[in-house]
Amino acid sequence: MAAGVVDHTCRCGATHVRADVPGATAGTRLICYCKDCQTAARLHSEADDMLSPAGGTNIWQTTPDRVEIVTGAEHLKVIRLSPKGLMRWHAGCCGTPMFNTLPNVKLPFLGMILRQSTRAEADAVYGKIRCHASTGSAPPGGGAPTRDKGFKRAGFDVLQRMLAAWLSGRSKDNPLIGEGGVPITPVEIITKDQRRAATPSHLS
Repeated sequence: MAAGVVDHTCRCGATHVRADVPGATAGTRLICYCKDCQTAARLHSEADDMLSPAGGTNIWQTTPDRVEIVTGAEHLKVIRLSPKGLMRWHAGCCGTPMFNTLPNVKLPFLGMILRQSTRAEADAVYGKIRCHASTGSAPPGGGAPTRDKGFKRAGFDVLQRMLAAWLSGRSKDNPLIGEGGVPITPVEIITKDQRRAATPSHLS
């Protein structure tokens, strides 16, 4: 992989974020095939660009201090698919999924969502895919791996990066936290009907 800075924009260009990739230890590439990731991609009619042909979401797991919101912070919205689900951030201007964070936004974890149309750039800067997770939920016949790969290692890397962020003080540099230590935008839990409508038919 090549270290560098990567610019990401939403579909309409109004929301622009920048990722700092100083080296291989800054993050982990993975493909997630879980039901929630597939549902979230379909919720905003972005499935064709967000999901691989095998039904997976391409994610770069890192810490929030690696991400800068250049423009469009006012457009960011957060949804949760259930009261205990991940916080899934998207550009409200056009519905483009941007990243995921843990329910406690103060914890230094961020999963940058990589669109299929930017796959070549992702391969060059973010490094190779090291994990395939929740493969049992992948669409049948799509070509996903038959079993998970690298999941334990990816989990260990997340914990290691979070600890390093805490010890170094980088965890305080979080563009998604506003005054009072709360997310910069209100969190919406979608309705069961909304979730049901966006759930892939093979997982309904």
